[in-house]
Amino acid sequence: MKPASLKDIAAKLGLSVATVSRALQDNPAISKQTRKMVMDTAREMHYSKNFIANSLRSGQLPVIGVIVPHGVTLFYSSVLDGIEQEASKAGYAVISMNSHENFEHERHNLESLRQLHVAGIIASVTQETETFDHFAALSEDHIPVVFVARDIPHKGSESPSSQGMPNHPFSSVTADSIEAAHHATDHLVEQGCRRIAILCGPSRLKMVQERKHGYIEALHDNGLPVRHEYVVYSDIDTASAIDATNTLLDLPERPDAIIALNDTLLFAAMKAAKLYGLRIPEDLALIGFSDVEYVEDVTPTLSTIEDQSHLMGQTACKLLLDHIRGQKEPVHRIIPTIQRIRESSRKK
Repeated sequence: MKPASLKDIAAKLGLSVATVSRALQDNPAISKQTRKMVMDTAREMHYSKNFIANSLRSGQLPVIGVIVPHGVTLFYSSVLDGIEQEASKAGYAVISMNSHENFEHERHNLESLRQLHVAGIIASVTQETETFDHFAALSEDHIPVVFVARDIPHKGSESPSSQGMPNHPFSSVTADSIEAAHHATDHLVEQGCRRIAILCGPSRLKMVQERKHGYIEALHDNGLPVRHEYVVYSDIDTASAIDATNTLLDLPERPDAIIALNDTLLFAAMKAAKLYGLRIPEDLALIGFSDVEYVEDVTPTLSTIEDQSHLMGQTACKLLLDHIRGQKEPVHRIIPTIQRIRESSRKK
């Protein structure tokens, strides 16, 4: 049986070919009822898009490129699943690439996607990324970009990497990092902790700057001093995070609580504390940023601030599709976090 064409679907429904085409692209200019009718009919008639023909006409493949720093983690797997779910609804395929937290890999990934003429790109920058010219250059090819989870610094921020990015021309979807870190610190104070440390990732990441800001703000609000020796940085890997935790645990006045930036740092802090023979939470309370299920499978179970990673992926893809359809102005979405208090920080 010969697959149906746009013309066949239009003839059956009494619509124009242009209307059918826009409906199959989920264009909001077409009513929801008409879009559903067209999509149902397309399935019944076994319609299949001709990717090659479409790309020759438009100069772009109906493909969304995704670049993440850790493709195998549950967090980014969940982000990717959210992206793929929304892309599929709109008739787009997804190509995902892993930068492995390496700036040169990120640049190479971006160039590969550019040469493929993808319709748009969703990216989460590496811990090494300090300049963003490679993203800005995509505007010449009319390839929109949306940042997810890890945003780039806004103009005027503390980071020198914000230079050359006037008015932050890209859309982004991130967690509410400042408020989340504030709530985590407040919780530890409520549990009786007074020597609260924060185990950060690389200082150049905007997310790190925001979480540190929320932590410091909460200390001020609770009348606690900001002790610079309680703010430590590490790369986002287990060995570096254990070394940073050891630095905290070797202090003459050891912290009685640690807030960890993400899954990797949280589990590293737990491992280091156990190697020191410390009881959690009696000697050291722990809370981190995570939404992986196995935080409930360890002893003690780990308190976390949950990033809604799947929702972040869905939202990023929706924004990118809007840009592909012609929206010019950047949009910045903040996804609320969810606090999950478990054994590792519950002292009362």
